[in-house]
Amino acid sequence: TLASEMQRKRDRLANALDAIGFDVLPASGTYFVTTDFRPLGFNGTDEDFCRHITVEAGVTAVPVSAFYDSPDKAPRHLARFCFCKHDATLDAAIERLGKRFRS
Repeated sequence: TLASEMQRKRDRLANALDAIGFDVLPASGTYFVTTDFRPLGFNGTDEDFCRHITVEAGVTAVPVSAFYDSPDKAPRHLARFCFCKHDATLDAAIERLGKRFRS
């Protein structure tokens, strides 16, 4: 079913991001995995982080602060990754992020 396929993709991406070093927040009823990137040692904002991984790893995520109308109340350490992608796309993103952040 579609639901079980999306769960599989979610778990695949969440487990891989966790293995890389992200702190992965629980996710249900969504097409996104939200992560805290601070454990990776990145010291910028969520916008900085999303820009960085787009340029340096070829992977794009969404800064969570984009969903807040008041920037001073927005968390600045969270990024959302979409998992409703082909497995090959997820695998390529995981590989590139792993190369960029694994020690």
